[in-house]
Amino acid sequence: IISMSPLNVGIVGATGAVGKEIIGCLEKKGCSFPINNLRLFGSKRSAGRKIETCKFGNIAIELFSEEATRECDVIFLAVDGDFSLAHAENICKGDDGPIVIDNSSAFRYKDGIPLVIPEINAETTKRKKLIANPNCTTAIGLMAIWPLHKLFGLSKMVMSTYQAASGAGQPGMDELMEGTRAVLNGERDVAEHKVFAHPLPFNVIPHIDKFQDNGYTKEEMKVTWETRKICGLADDFPVRWV
Repeated sequence: IISMSPLNVGIVGATGAVGKEIIGCLEKKGCSFPINNLRLFGSKRSAGRKIETCKFGNIAIELFSEEATRECDVIFLAVDGDFSLAHAENICKGDDGPIVIDNSSAFRYKDGIPLVIPEINAETTKRKKLIANPNCTTAIGLMAIWPLHKLFGLSKMVMSTYQAASGAGQPGMDELMEGTRAVLNGERDVAEHKVFAHPLPFNVIPHIDKFQDNGYTKEEMKVTWETRKICGLADDFPVRWV
């Protein structure tokens, strides 16, 4: 989608769990994704802080603005869906706007915006400025399923997943850690919970996101919808959860 000359890359939401992972991935990429300059953007609360990186040195977080991000060649959005809906299309608009790779669910199901796992459907990014990133479960699962589909063709897919507290970001991980500590130290019999609907330590919750009319949760339906779009399957292709 872009030339392999060194790129000016920006990350919006660099202090969050996803933003930190993106920084780590870019540090490992090397010559396959050459970077001239890495810029990090955040809120007023984060602006001015410095992030230490192994490859890019200490980087000061800049206050986010659409104008500043448009100075980059590629922007990664590690933010929530509402933020992406408000800013993503403005950032990448016009011939002079950067390519925007959005990690939220904001644009995953929108016609004309590619939902991409590079090993499967990278060709859909041609001449596109806004690219959606799939749900983590979809990305991992389809890396195993896609080769089987190419060889034999799928007739249906049944999937079970056990998802981590990190799906709720840093607050979710902190709640799990603090709750686990409190229970193990005998401070509480059952952990407190604010981020999750039920206490997570020493527990399994069969509920992620809102329930839909068909009885599945939105998190389950995300994988159904995304599998169909990425693999080019029919809208009624059966994907089931157990």
